[in-house]
Amino acid sequence: MSSLTPLAAALPPDATGPAAHEKTQKALPSAWYALAVLVIATVLGSVDKVILTLLTEPMRIALTLSDTQLGLLQGAGIVLFTGIATLPLGWLSDRYDRRVVLAACVLLWSAATAMRGTAMDYGVLFIASIGLGVGEAGLTPITNSMIPDLFPRAQRVLANAVFALSAIFGSALGALVGGTVVHLTDDLRHWLPASMQHLEPWRLTFFVMASAGVPVALLVLSIRRTRRSVPPPATSAKAVADSHADDAPSGFAPLATLSGGQPDAANDIGFRDHLRKHWRTFSGLVIGVGLASIGLSSIGTWLPIVAAREYGATPAQMGQGMGLAFLCGTVVGGLLGVASMRYVQPRMGPAAALRIIMLGNLTAALLSTLLLFTRSANDAFMLLALLVVPLISGAVLLPNVLQDAAPSHLRARTIALLTMASLPFGVVGPLVVGMLSDALKSVPNGLAISIVATTLVGGCLGALVLRATEGPFVRLMRAAQAN
Repeated sequence: MSSLTPLAAALPPDATGPAAHEKTQKALPSAWYALAVLVIATVLGSVDKVILTLLTEPMRIALTLSDTQLGLLQGAGIVLFTGIATLPLGWLSDRYDRRVVLAACVLLWSAATAMRGTAMDYGVLFIASIGLGVGEAGLTPITNSMIPDLFPRAQRVLANAVFALSAIFGSALGALVGGTVVHLTDDLRHWLPASMQHLEPWRLTFFVMASAGVPVALLVLSIRRTRRSVPPPATSAKAVADSHADDAPSGFAPLATLSGGQPDAANDIGFRDHLRKHWRTFSGLVIGVGLASIGLSSIGTWLPIVAAREYGATPAQMGQGMGLAFLCGTVVGGLLGVASMRYVQPRMGPAAALRIIMLGNLTAALLSTLLLFTRSANDAFMLLALLVVPLISGAVLLPNVLQDAAPSHLRARTIALLTMASLPFGVVGPLVVGMLSDALKSVPNGLAISIVATTLVGGCLGALVLRATEGPFVRLMRAAQAN
């Protein structure tokens, strides 16, 4: 989920049985083609999302928007409805052709992007943001459901890492491409139909980005349909009960069958039963990471606005600055995360990943105070790169953990529900910053103060909750390893 940061390293497969046989299997070329298409769709979503940030200032001026309204666009408009739509889309992807569902999502968010270009008031812009959020809601559950069925477990870690890194780099590419599109669209205005040449650059940019939706949707439909994991025949109720202990020190409950692994009662557990047995772990993770994300999730949105508003950065300059910041921060953070896990995991076991994510969030929250001392747009972008490093340090680990935290027949719904549970935090973050900024309009550097205050409070509280969640989290991971 969007606000749930990396949790743990990939868990080792069984040493015997079908899982051991799967080690010798190789993914078909069609699987790597499908992964490439999923990456393209994810990058397009990143571009369509980040383009709003790049164009926020000209939109704010043209439509006379307040910072509170901008916060609602990012929070309630995108985050809230992304989360609300995630569970229904996860349900659809568990039951119907996932390619068709994802292609429909691509078309929906592209249409919403075009609708932004037609906005003459805040109401239309808000409805368009809802459409964007609903469309992009399908990406997480569908891709995390498809990858385990496309790749044998021996290659799944690599596939997940490729996709995770591509998705992360998508933010950098989205900013770079978005800034370039803004610049080129204005330069090529005379090639457009006469009826469009008088439109503002930000409107034209939305129309150009929306046009990419149809070819990407066709690429999604061209993916070879994969065979979905099928649960083995049901066992007795007593066997299921005996094989699942409560989330307590006295027993370790198996959570997920390994793709292609031996049948066990985990495949027969119901969705509600699975969540009920491990509610302590899931709720602690959602609350802890959610509190930290209240401020951290707003940095990528509001820090570029600081660069535009305080230092006069243009959309093209913001795209270049954000793109390079995300790119450099991702490379360093990814390398640091891998090195940290190799060093920490042998010493801390399953708790290592949670410690890394907790420390990363806290470090980023503390570093956010440097925003009060920036003096130029370049300073702001350098700070963004610095903040990305601790946040990205474990991001590639998240897909493996989420996929192992539920049986295959519950995987998409579990991920979708965790995403929905994080909704309040994703909505509150941008909105709180916007409301504080409006309240501090008369204070010099009021927007920066609002960002720092929100990030510090959320980061510190989130770290405390994650520390308290470490016990049940370790038991859940040990249970998964026991399988």
